[in-house]
This record gives sequence, structure tokens and C-alpha cells, in this order.
Amino acid sequence: MPRAQPDTVVLSNPFDDPPAGCNPGPPPRMLAGPVQSTSHPINNAIPMVLIDSAPHSAPPPFTSLSSLSARVYPSDQPMIFTSSNPHAPPICPCGKCHREIHDNDQAIQCYRGCKFWFHRTCVGLIEEAWHMIVNEPYAEWVCDACLVAKQIPFVIFTNS
Repeated sequence: MPRAQPDTVVLSNPFDDPPAGCNPGPPPRMLAGPVQSTSHPINNAIPMVLIDSAPHSAPPPFTSLSSLSARVYPSDQPMIFTSSNPHAPPICPCGKCHREIHDNDQAIQCYRGCKFWFHRTCVGLIEEAWHMIVNEPYAEWVCDACLVAKQIPFVIFTNS
């Protein structure tokens, strides 16, 4: 039985867009010809598609679906108050990506430094470390910028 030529396939990932203001370098290269297929090492009946892509920066950290279309806020304000509704709670933008931190996002505040909140994934905290910090009543997390610029010590002793 003659084998049909495969169609040209172009694959892309909507989550590969860089955060605003970043220059990720050249965009990924797409396949221009027919899809190359190879056999799966475990089961020869399952074809695998090889994708040729150039190296690119890591995708921006998103911790919730609502942040995919989230507005980017000014980078100099740890809290933004809504003038149209003075009784509404303030909006807390992430100190790294400048997108709003929602109530269901895993976030942490730079308590002794800039007072900004940060998405857990934006600052590179794994989930277990984040849980340990937020559940420890005496732990205070500090962002990297404040740790260096304000020379905040790693350990602070109190007389309590």
C-alpha cells in the first residue's frame, strides 16, 4: 500500500510569549517541511514528532489562568488603590512581573524591604519552600533586590 506524504505542521505555544519589556532573542524556528517521524523507544506503534526550535528564554511565570490576560501595573507602586471604588481592596501587583496578585495565587511579601508582593514562581520559590515560609510565624522573606540594596541580615534576633 503506498504511503501518503504527511502535511506540513506548524506548532507553537501561546505561553512562550515573553513578559513585557523583556527581549527573549530570536523567535522559535518552525518546521517548514513535512513532519519527521521516528519510532517511540518503548512502543514502535507510537510515532513521535520532532520539533526544531531555537533556544529561548523561559516562559513568564503564570500562577493562575486569570493572569494570562492580566494588566501590567506600574513597577514603582506596591499597592494600587482604585479611585472609582474607594471601598475596594487595593490591587497588589507582583514586584517582578507587575501583574496583579489574586487571592488564590501563591505569593509572598518582602516584609522588611520594599513591601511588594511577589508571585511564588516569579521569585523561583518551589512550592514546599513557599509553604514553609508562609506557615512559620517568625519567618520573614526578603526579595533579592532588598537583600542586596538594603543589606538586610539573613537572621534577625529579637528580645521577645
